[in-house]
Amino acid sequence: MSEQPSLPSLPKAVQALKAKVALDLADFRREVGFRLPSALEAVSASEIRRHLGPFLEQTFRDWAERESREVQEALSTLAQREPPLNESPSADGETLSSPDSRLMRPTFDVSTSALDASVVVALALGVGTLFANAAVGGLFLLAAPTLAAFGRERGDRALRQQAAKSALNALDEAVARLGAELERLIDDFAR
Repeated sequence: MSEQPSLPSLPKAVQALKAKVALDLADFRREVGFRLPSALEAVSASEIRRHLGPFLEQTFRDWAERESREVQEALSTLAQREPPLNESPSADGETLSSPDSRLMRPTFDVSTSALDASVVVALALGVGTLFANAAVGGLFLLAAPTLAAFGRERGDRALRQQAAKSALNALDEAVARLGAELERLIDDFAR
């Protein structure tokens, strides 16, 4: 965007293409942001750890390659309609380079060590007090599995939230990078 003032004035077709690209990027980000949290609720924590990164990477790469092809086809159509003012001898053999469509895998890690420690403490207290007071020891022993279930549920919920946040941050960075590269591609064509 900082290069735009140096360009004389962009043709309306190029301006329209830039606006369409910006809209497509925003639509993709909004759609993923809308669907991702509910999709994460439907899968287990181990599946999220194993498959979310590669899934997002592949989804973004496929979409970015389609978007890049659309931009390149639109630029080819524009080039055929409007011959360049200062055509260089190498312009015919020149092919448009495809932008980088990599998405850095999101990282997410949720610590449940405090809850795990409380389960171990409840078990230890249960066994320790079982001989002194069977009722209190039994309560601690019964509390341990309940604490473990609660801890697992809480950890899974925290993992889902962290995964969604981390995935959307990685997606925002990738969309911004792709947007800048597509804009550079269009600006290079306009020159």
